[in-house]
Amino acid sequence: MSLSEDTRSKTNLTTNINWLDEVQLTTPKALKEKRVRIPPSVVSLLPIVDSTTLDVFEMQDGTFCDIIQLTSKDIYGLSETEKDHDIFSLTYLLQAYIYPLKVIPLNTPLNLEKQKQRIERQLRQNQNVAYRPFLQKKKQELIYLEEHRTNRDYLLFFYAPDEAMLRERKHQLTKLLRRSNPMVELTLEQKIHILFQLHNPNTKPTQDGKE
Repeated sequence: MSLSEDTRSKTNLTTNINWLDEVQLTTPKALKEKRVRIPPSVVSLLPIVDSTTLDVFEMQDGTFCDIIQLTSKDIYGLSETEKDHDIFSLTYLLQAYIYPLKVIPLNTPLNLEKQKQRIERQLRQNQNVAYRPFLQKKKQELIYLEEHRTNRDYLLFFYAPDEAMLRERKHQLTKLLRRSNPMVELTLEQKIHILFQLHNPNTKPTQDGKE
């Protein structure tokens, strides 16, 4: 072995030892992860900003929205002529009304708390022992309905660039739906309740069933 070869071997050995030395090891700089901006609250995620004095909603993009309820019907009890008429009316609606709208079916759990409280009150005040089983059975029926039944509502959301045009479009929709599915006016409280249910589908409504 020549001197040059011996020197080269020692150099390679030294280099390898230095490379394995932990002191000599260097780690690459960690890449900075791009920070995702988290909205400060849920309000910034919702498209609705506020309600107006006309009980309609102002959207984040400056447009306005209103909600009406459609009268539902038992389609199985209609004659073929009535079904054809309703299909024609709804088809004409989609052709004649060229502006944005949404038809949203909403299932909401029943809340029969008021009815149950009334029966509880009758049970406490009842003096007739023979009438008590009837009240208890009625209470059990209400509990069953709450657990196994839901309300089915059909809601129509429609939009406009300003409140005046929103009223005009509401009048147009009223005329187009008058025969097939008449509109039901909703109060502001009911509209807010609907929005709450849409964003909280597993929450039982605070009020329901008619007395």
